[in-house]
Amino acid sequence: MKYRWIILFCFTNAFAQDLDDQWNTKALQRLMHEWNVKLEKMELHLQNSMRRSGVDMWIIMSREFNVDPILQMFGDYGISGWYGHRNAYIFFDPGKNKPLERTLIGTHQSGRMRDFFPTIISYGQEGLKPHLSKYIDKRNPKNIAINRSRTVSMSDGITVEMLAFLEDAIGPKYSSRLTSSQDLIFDYISHRTPAELAIETDASHRTWFILRRAFSNEVVTPGKTKLMDIYGFILQEWQNQDLEFNFSPGITIYRKGVKGGIDDTMNPLVEPGDILHVDFGVRLMGLVTDQQHVAYVLHKNENEPPKGLKKLFDQSVIVGDLFVEELKAGVIGTDVKTIIEKRAMKQGIKASIYGHTQGNWVHGAGARTVFDWPDRYGDFAREPVRANEFWSIEYNVQGRVSEWNNQTVTIPREEDAVIESDGSRARFIVGPQKELWLIKSN
Repeated sequence: MKYRWIILFCFTNAFAQDLDDQWNTKALQRLMHEWNVKLEKMELHLQNSMRRSGVDMWIIMSREFNVDPILQMFGDYGISGWYGHRNAYIFFDPGKNKPLERTLIGTHQSGRMRDFFPTIISYGQEGLKPHLSKYIDKRNPKNIAINRSRTVSMSDGITVEMLAFLEDAIGPKYSSRLTSSQDLIFDYISHRTPAELAIETDASHRTWFILRRAFSNEVVTPGKTKLMDIYGFILQEWQNQDLEFNFSPGITIYRKGVKGGIDDTMNPLVEPGDILHVDFGVRLMGLVTDQQHVAYVLHKNENEPPKGLKKLFDQSVIVGDLFVEELKAGVIGTDVKTIIEKRAMKQGIKASIYGHTQGNWVHGAGARTVFDWPDRYGDFAREPVRANEFWSIEYNVQGRVSEWNNQTVTIPREEDAVIESDGSRARFIVGPQKELWLIKSN
């Protein structure tokens, strides 16, 4: 018996090691591909984005434990070292036909970072200041973009202390030339490459099929399955596929006779007659998804949902089609919202539109089809839609359902999309969900 346990222990360890090796190989391949995709994007588009935005120099100031969010576009996840005590990541456009200068002045940097910044200058006790001052004096930029923005968080990575340090290092002459990187970041992010689209497409399909299985009889047995059981399935599938964290699933029940939605606070049972709603997205190689889907739980004597619910869902499909038609390059985000809602109203549909760009962040750097609400959405609402952007087609429709005693029911929807390269309209990356998914009762 003793030797059997030794053999079993050795076999189990060998099997576990084999799984670890497989995972490590896949993880490493994904990581290296992510770096290559980001490097290609930088080499293809950054200098032109700087020129379109009127930026000579862009300085990203960052430090250990307080990393500027935009640095994930230039390495990140293991390639960028520990970000150093105080580091300056500098892009400088010399003009004419000269290539973009990419320089990193800092500490604790991985040698792999040379792919993104061929010139790496390390400092010691003298600190960053003299190196930064010398670099800028020699190039005399007309303006210097920094990551400072009132409402766009991914353009607002510089801290109060780092800004004070930068201004002290470069002096009043160049401090007067500081400008926000916001327009540059909007432009650069929107220039999606075919490699980025391939990753986003893969991630979108994975998300779709995880949620399709979650809202099926594979997972849900009405009267036995609880909301957190569905939550657990989604998280397990996300982990099984070695996907990165984006945000946890939000699952809601809409039920006849209950005002509003029932969330997972009390971990309710799923019952016949319920509408299930989920909001979930994954991250894959630095790009994210964001989808919302709905399903109806049939009663034992039902083969299809009540006509009122089916009509309401069909209206949501119509609004989704209107959304992709009107989401076109050049149109201001808040105007898209107004146009779609008016078109829906003419067809007797009450819709609420609140879409947004996505990609590197679940709420991305670009336009949003929202109210022009300065304190909350700031410049996002006034940004134009751009060709090739990744989008969340997010909205809901509301209406009274006679079979639910004229109760007002909301159908929330969200699908991943991309703006066509000619800017003429959006298209769904996967789906969209055209029918209310059905879960049978035994």
